[in-house]
Amino acid sequence: MVYRETPRVLERKQARRRKLLDVAIRLFARKGYHAATVPMIVRASGISTGTFYLYFSDKEHIFAAALEELGERISAAINQAMAAAGPDVLLHMQAAVRALVGFLADHPREARILIVESSGLGKRLDGVRRRIIGSHTRGVEQALAAMADRLPPMETAVVARCWVGAVYEAVFCWLEQPVMERIPTDQLAAAIAHFNLRGIGAPARTLEEDKDHGSRD
Repeated sequence: MVYRETPRVLERKQARRRKLLDVAIRLFARKGYHAATVPMIVRASGISTGTFYLYFSDKEHIFAAALEELGERISAAINQAMAAAGPDVLLHMQAAVRALVGFLADHPREARILIVESSGLGKRLDGVRRRIIGSHTRGVEQALAAMADRLPPMETAVVARCWVGAVYEAVFCWLEQPVMERIPTDQLAAAIAHFNLRGIGAPARTLEEDKDHGSRD
């Protein structure tokens, strides 16, 4: 007889995995990847060590899972913002910047894991990190190619990496500031979007609309 898990069992398993991930994200963000340990995650989650290893093979595995989930959540936020921006590709790019900045600013733990803690952790984890950032870069590159007749000539692959790099570097510096010294999130997003749009030679009308949007925010 083949054993089949009931919906209730599946729900419990998903809840345990979710709790382990949430605790791991909190510990990785607060202590850093190297200082956080599997026993810490197990103890803080109230879940047994044996149960941890039913879901994750080791610390690297749960960190990779946290990164992959983070990438999916960011992509969902960006896609939702782009869908609401209308059909214009330039407005899609503007909306994508605002969505990415907004997500990272609203989720500082996750942002720290992606921007800071995931760097230099070996081939596997670096590969996950690069896939996440690479997906953003490819999206920008495709958008630039679609607007080639509206923009000055450029090396789209290089420019796309500069575009995404500006977002991550600006957000990293913003997160490193004391909370009371940070400019509002919407102002940060508007400044980055305006900088990137100017960098690709966006039409003046789009720049003015973006500036006005930032002022209203």
